[in-house]
Amino acid sequence: MPDIDRRGAERTCAILAAVAALPLAGAWLGGRDLGEIFQFPPPLKIPTDYPRFSWAAAVAIVATLSAIFAPWIFGRRGAPGPAMPPGPPAKPSVRGPFPRWGWAALAWTAAWWILAWTRFSWFAPAQRYTFFPLWLGFIVSVNALTQRRAGTCLMRCAPGTWLALFAASAAFWWMFEWLNRFVRNWHYLGVAGFGPASYAANATLCFSTVLPAVSAVSEWLDAHPRWQARCAAGPAWRWMGWRATGWLLLFASAAALVLTGAQPQQFYPAIWAAPLLLAVGEGIAAGRPGPGAEVAAGDWRRTATWAVAALICGFFWELWNVHSAAKWIYTVPYADRWHVFEMPLLGYAGYLPFGLECLLVSEPVLRRAGRRGDRAPAVTAVLRR
Repeated sequence: MPDIDRRGAERTCAILAAVAALPLAGAWLGGRDLGEIFQFPPPLKIPTDYPRFSWAAAVAIVATLSAIFAPWIFGRRGAPGPAMPPGPPAKPSVRGPFPRWGWAALAWTAAWWILAWTRFSWFAPAQRYTFFPLWLGFIVSVNALTQRRAGTCLMRCAPGTWLALFAASAAFWWMFEWLNRFVRNWHYLGVAGFGPASYAANATLCFSTVLPAVSAVSEWLDAHPRWQARCAAGPAWRWMGWRATGWLLLFASAAALVLTGAQPQQFYPAIWAAPLLLAVGEGIAAGRPGPGAEVAAGDWRRTATWAVAALICGFFWELWNVHSAAKWIYTVPYADRWHVFEMPLLGYAGYLPFGLECLLVSEPVLRRAGRRGDRAPAVTAVLRR
């Protein structure tokens, strides 16, 4: 087992190195100013010279989403194939009482929501620090929902693993901050005056909530047997099990990352899809079990659960962001129309692959809890692989 962990860590490091280096190579080949990319904290330079909207781009996004969802609506249900072992059975829904600590978390969340959206003079010095406590309340509240439904939750039965997700999350989102240096799709307002150290500390604390939030919602979804049953019998994409598909995904995602550095306005969607396709493609090419083998066999439990969990979190990220003092805005080429809060409507599609990236990063952390015998829904879901 330690050797398997070591090889997995080596693969993860190789993928992260590729994600970091390939856009930089593209920026260098494209003759961009590399000094600006390395500035820290990043300067607030909101671009105005980007194409706002393209019907062709909108149609391409809708067509891609339709190709993914149409088989669920019009296709026949399949059954998990031999590539997907059954794994530990999910716990039945027990529907216990909502825990007292859950009510406290809901009250905490509501209080910080009020503080984030109002401008009390006595709270002015702390006004831009509401993100972490608000999202901590959300995370604990969703754990309480899972506790009520399943009788257990990751936060209660494996607190060390739950805390480890915060640490992994901070490093994980800094990777996306690096990628945003090349595309400049989002920009932080209300953070002027932070020096490098204070900016890094506050940002790291905020970034640490991403994986615990998505993991908590995915765990709550996994505690619903009907949801699991439907996702376990989804469309079987057999081509996702072919070695050739893996190599194609590897080369296409690597090329897209290079092009993102060179031509960011045209290839910025790659920062959301390419890291996922690199990891999934490498697993398919190597013949290992993973999301590719699962959807090839028609088992979408983990894939659909984490994608939808990220989309649900995305709604709350954008909702609570809109009136906060420290917030972000978007400049998204070819799709900057029909805003829902600050996010363009078509931009929400990026949360779907992002959820799978959250799965791949959270998986090693959750698997350790499984080896210790913990059986929270989040851990059980990972152990199905």
